Amino acid sequence: MSTQRSSQAPRSTGKLLATQGYVLGIEISGSGTRQSVALADLDGNILHQVRRPLEYIPDTTTLLQLLEAMLAEVLDPERLHGGRILRVGVAVGGPVDASQGIVRTLYHARGWDNFPLQDYLAERLNVPCIIDNNANAAALAEVLYGAGLGERVALYVGLGRGIGGGLIVNGRIYHGVTSTAGEIGHLLVMQNGPRCSCGGYGHLEAIASAQAIVRTMIGRAVEHPTTLEAIHRLTEGRAERITVGQIFQLAAEGDEVARCLIDEVLTYLAFALANIVHLVNPGMIILGGSVALVGEPLIAPLRERLRALCLPAASQHLRVVQGKLGPQASLVGAVTLALQDL
Repeated sequence: MSTQRSSQAPRSTGKLLATQGYVLGIEISGSGTRQSVALADLDGNILHQVRRPLEYIPDTTTLLQLLEAMLAEVLDPERLHGGRILRVGVAVGGPVDASQGIVRTLYHARGWDNFPLQDYLAERLNVPCIIDNNANAAALAEVLYGAGLGERVALYVGLGRGIGGGLIVNGRIYHGVTSTAGEIGHLLVMQNGPRCSCGGYGHLEAIASAQAIVRTMIGRAVEHPTTLEAIHRLTEGRAERITVGQIFQLAAEGDEVARCLIDEVLTYLAFALANIVHLVNPGMIILGGSVALVGEPLIAPLRERLRALCLPAASQHLRVVQGKLGPQASLVGAVTLALQDL
């Protein structure tokens, strides 16, 4: 199923002014293997949520059928107490045309090219629906409810399986002309570098995402028996299960392979962020996603590198912080989208 709506005027649902009822938040990961549905009140409090991970990458039909079952559970009349759903917000782990409600693609899944998800859900649920990229949604949630509370210009960077970004200016998502603003993961940082999920080479996501860090570490460890032995020790012999946190742990313990890899990740991440700082001049950079769960061992050296790379006027008031919403950021973001006007 596909559609093209680029010639139409951008949609607007208007401001949600109701005082009674509920909203739904839906999260769909970039691979389609992780999805969540949340029922929330009009203050953004999540009252009930369902999370259904899959062990395989589903096609469009399979995933939509799973969402149907999850929605049926969340929308049980006993949970709604006579109230009704007023709006739906959806956070999608891939490029989205937010103005037209279309999923452009999911790089790690199939069957989603130019899929009209907003129309599909609006017709299924008979309520207005807003969709956006998951990093934009998480960015909005962190600024309204999390680490960026009160920030006028904030940049969110989601360092997970992929790398996404969201720019919040005066409490609103900055989308750009075609809803591609914030695609930080596809910044070119290394000429002739490793292949990215989008098909390009040398993009930040191919170097500093969780998947890229783990893949590079395992590949290099094969030629270093001591490092490989340390990885087996941490993973009980399952090297493919090593986490970014464990790689940082190895680096802290002095493993040279891990230390070199982390240094590379910090270098290219700092290059990308320094360029954005000079262009946008944010007051805060919020790091989210699984890589950011490492905390200060990632953030402290990144702060130092940004201080060295940026003009003092651009960095003197810049704060680099860990997000407060953790793994819930995208789902909270989906709920937040439902409570916003476009």
